[in-house]
Amino acid sequence: MPNLPRTINRLKDPRDLWLFLQIFALLVRLPGLIKRMNLPELLKHLDPGIHPVPRDNDKLLKTVGFADTLLRYRYFQKYGKCLMRSLLLFRFLRQQGWPVDIHFGVRKEAAAADPGGISPDHMSITGHSWLVLDGEAFLEGEDTARFSTTFIYGDDADSGSHGQGEAGR
Repeated sequence: MPNLPRTINRLKDPRDLWLFLQIFALLVRLPGLIKRMNLPELLKHLDPGIHPVPRDNDKLLKTVGFADTLLRYRYFQKYGKCLMRSLLLFRFLRQQGWPVDIHFGVRKEAAAADPGGISPDHMSITGHSWLVLDGEAFLEGEDTARFSTTFIYGDDADSGSHGQGEAGR
């Protein structure tokens, strides 16, 4: 389990501390936003647009590291680690000039009580969310090809009939 005070003490650069605190603040606010808004409203609220700034790989790595450190705490995983992570990174990476889109998908899998995974009566649906950059899953450990994409928000979805989001792809 991460040691939050030690992590904060390692942040010598005030800009790093500020970024960490911004990520923390949004992570604390996200559950309330998720409860109050539907998905397209939430994404529109979180989307700062893609800022016209040079992409900074060092800042990208710090952003991902800070988000992942905070998401190790079960307290922040009420709505699932992948959802919280993808929402956080969507917000901050677009602000940093990375033109990422956010994708949501589902897949069927065998229920835990059906170890053989054969019976369709014992199938469950699992959801996942992830970021996409230049048509490829970005900063993702999960095999996203196993999921049927149900909703996309961002530049890839601009041509969709649902405004900024597109369902059913």
